[in-house]
Amino acid sequence: MEEKIFAGLNPNQVAAVKVLAGPVLILAGAGSGKTKTLTHRIAHLIANGATPREILAVTFTNKAAKEMGGRIEKLLGPGNQPHVGTFHATCVRILRDDVEKLENGLTKNFVIFDSDDAKNLVKIILKDFGFDEKEVKHRAVAGMISSLKNQLETPISFRENVPRGKTPEAVARVFPEYQKRLVAHNALDFDDLLQKTVELFESAPDVLKKYRNRWNHLLVDEYQDTNFAQYRIVRLLSDEHKNLCVIGDDHQSIYKFRGADFTNILNFEKDFPKAAVIKLEQNYRSTGNILKNANALISFNETGRAKKLWTENESGEKLKIAEVWNEREEGNFIAEKIREKFDDGEKFGDCAILYRMNAQSRAIEEALMRRQIPYQIVGGTRFFDRKEIKDVVGYLRLIFNPRDDLSFLRVVNVPTRKLGKATIDTVKNFAKNYSVSMFEVLENSDELPLPDAKKEVLKNFHDLILNLRKIAASEPISILLDRLIEKTKFLKSLDDGSAEGESRQENVRELFSVAGRYDAAENPLAAFLEGVALISDLDQMENSDSVTLMTIHASKGLEFPHVFLPGWEDGIFPGHSSQFSFDDLEEERRLGYVAITRSEKTCTILHARQRMMFGQTQQNPSSKFLEELCAESCDRERSQKPGKSFEPKSREALEPFSDEVADFSQIAAVNQKPKSRSEAIWGISENETNLKIADRIRHANFGEGTVIQVDGDVLSVAFAGIGVKKIVASVAPIEKI
Repeated sequence: MEEKIFAGLNPNQVAAVKVLAGPVLILAGAGSGKTKTLTHRIAHLIANGATPREILAVTFTNKAAKEMGGRIEKLLGPGNQPHVGTFHATCVRILRDDVEKLENGLTKNFVIFDSDDAKNLVKIILKDFGFDEKEVKHRAVAGMISSLKNQLETPISFRENVPRGKTPEAVARVFPEYQKRLVAHNALDFDDLLQKTVELFESAPDVLKKYRNRWNHLLVDEYQDTNFAQYRIVRLLSDEHKNLCVIGDDHQSIYKFRGADFTNILNFEKDFPKAAVIKLEQNYRSTGNILKNANALISFNETGRAKKLWTENESGEKLKIAEVWNEREEGNFIAEKIREKFDDGEKFGDCAILYRMNAQSRAIEEALMRRQIPYQIVGGTRFFDRKEIKDVVGYLRLIFNPRDDLSFLRVVNVPTRKLGKATIDTVKNFAKNYSVSMFEVLENSDELPLPDAKKEVLKNFHDLILNLRKIAASEPISILLDRLIEKTKFLKSLDDGSAEGESRQENVRELFSVAGRYDAAENPLAAFLEGVALISDLDQMENSDSVTLMTIHASKGLEFPHVFLPGWEDGIFPGHSSQFSFDDLEEERRLGYVAITRSEKTCTILHARQRMMFGQTQQNPSSKFLEELCAESCDRERSQKPGKSFEPKSREALEPFSDEVADFSQIAAVNQKPKSRSEAIWGISENETNLKIADRIRHANFGEGTVIQVDGDVLSVAFAGIGVKKIVASVAPIEKI
């Protein structure tokens, strides 16, 4: 068995795997086989007497947890799975069993509020307290509360030392009420999952002892990304047996804005003086020239542990630095290079475009659309963030937890039951006066001062939820979902005869595919709701052959054969604010290091002489980071004259495109194949449309609409009953009316 476990590992990985007890710090550079090392270490522990039940492995993404679990099963066979999961999923498991020991009113069937739910609740409280949204932004208040929780601050501790300012002063008032209402809703937000677990461990020694005894070996992935709450959970679980193995790379610490503290990994040897420390510096992902540039860039950081990546891979192509005139030419350059790679036999899915901020994607998307290159945006509107999906999930949450007033308010009039604001306010006031949930008010709807017709509607809604609760108690989630959609006539309510309505129906039907994964769970509805709440953007990445667009922050942990990095100009990357902070500039440099090390074969960095951002034209110098790269491992390229576009070399080169190649479901603006594809793609990269703001148009799928914005060839059009759509005028099926 050991021969199988050690097969394919380098000497440093073997050393990391072999340590069976005590604290271990593994400093793992980018692409150095971190997941493989952790997986083989778990297998080695089990092969040497540890039971799977004794092992807890904590990751930061569901994707990483799933990958690790699959590798463990491949090594040891089925039935040898330890608990592998994210911090939040692990805390949900703990709290489902023992949250009632906190004695604060929460029960085991609590629901999890996502970030939108949290912001909405804060918005309601601010309004109730009479705050002006123009002066105190609910997003800022919610963000500060989240940060405080990650630092294990409570409403009481924060009020002892409130900083000056309208937002902190609002937080001091809102924070305690926010926590009170979460309990009233029997809900926890994401940050509570961590904070309440710490509170449970510290206030209930018997609970902490139970989990310490259960998990005799603790492994933590991406330790540099832990915040204070996560750090406390790790210490509380491991301080007695000290069988703690953490792995990470301080050079890839890029989540300070989320509360991550990379000093946790730097201080590991202070926390555990007898820790074994092992470095993994051999990179298996990238070519030599890519690594030379990554090493050169990160060497300018003064903080962190010295590591120098090396590889046995070939040197490969030099890193390319391209200077372009503006953001439109930048998009054209990238799109054409991707087209060339496709012509050379590469897949669109081999290419990724990683930017510093989401606003940079606009010009790139336009260029990809013009060439009908399929793409997916990671971090855009998630499947579970679409209104129709949130409505169905709102029903399921209310069925699971009738105290969830936010879900009640979301679905009580969906599909429409003709309940106006006055009716809802009456229910809300009764709930407040009698300290019960809004759903509980409906148990005695006859007592409400409402017309009989409204009382009947509310009673029917109450009976509907009760009937669905009975189904949930005995049937799989798929059956519950089917009955819910049938009884509410939900699909019919989405049928407005438009393409958009049909798409919304398809989204709801797609929920059955998701629900089926949870049918075999012990509590299918609880498992489904947890899965939905804890899903991340990366979990929804598609495996289709399409170019991936995402922020650099979202890309960590991923790899692509060909990576394009636009916008490397001072003021964008690094950003303006980081120029005046040593710590922030170092974090930006780490972000650049992460960006470059996502590349396997080629990496292209672009910077523009001028760029339109947020309605203003900027002329920023190229990023200072470009001067910190390895000059001998870079090739530079620049435009010959302003406005020159990187266009296809020949019309014939466009012909390999086919309907099967392009996944047009990912390209929202292209809704119908043009009459002549070559004619439509050729030469339109800089076209201007003859349409103007306020013009009326007719679209083949969306109907009649009004142009509300014109940006070159791209129109923003408001369609009645559908909303605003962006379309490319030269290829979309439209006519002026």
